[in-house]
Amino acid sequence: MDNKEPQSVVNSYFGKEGVKLFNMLLEQKPLKADAVILLQGDRLDRVQKIQSLYEKGLANKIVVIGNDERVEELNDSYLSEIKEYFLSKGIFKKNIVMDDKALNTLGQAVNVIKMAKEKKWKKLIVVTSSYHLLRAYLTFVKQLMEQDWHGDIIMQTADLDWQMKMLNIEMEKLKKYQKDIATIKQGIKYIINKNLK
Repeated sequence: MDNKEPQSVVNSYFGKEGVKLFNMLLEQKPLKADAVILLQGDRLDRVQKIQSLYEKGLANKIVVIGNDERVEELNDSYLSEIKEYFLSKGIFKKNIVMDDKALNTLGQAVNVIKMAKEKKWKKLIVVTSSYHLLRAYLTFVKQLMEQDWHGDIIMQTADLDWQMKMLNIEMEKLKKYQKDIATIKQGIKYIINKNLK
């Protein structure tokens, strides 16, 4: 994957610190976790990464989170399709946790961190698309601060081609939803303090 162009886009919005955080996230290695989180989006493009992490024994639970309200509008996959995919690959139903109450990235982060606190999970692997990586991560960091959860978040991306148009849209969303996300500095500090580089 050639990161030059994506880094250039991130730099144009958030400067060197933004690129630093972006690179840290891209370079994160998956670690054993309590659950691997699939953020609904991009049809079934993210499921293979989840399946791979699960089959490597990096998590015993798969959390599928999103909603079916805007599936047609976004040309996305229904949550039931995602669940059926995992079941067809031999993943036990008891190991798949479904949450259909999250309408957006913020809702996903709110619900996942709440679930992690309730279940006393200490470490999560969150899987999304590369263009969504920075916003998803900063939204989760904001929620772990707001909900006072002291666990670890490791970001992983699905193995997809870069979608530069979508990356630019995400950069605009980062600016638009500032109240819902941690700052770039807070994001870097979290990774360093947790030693998740």
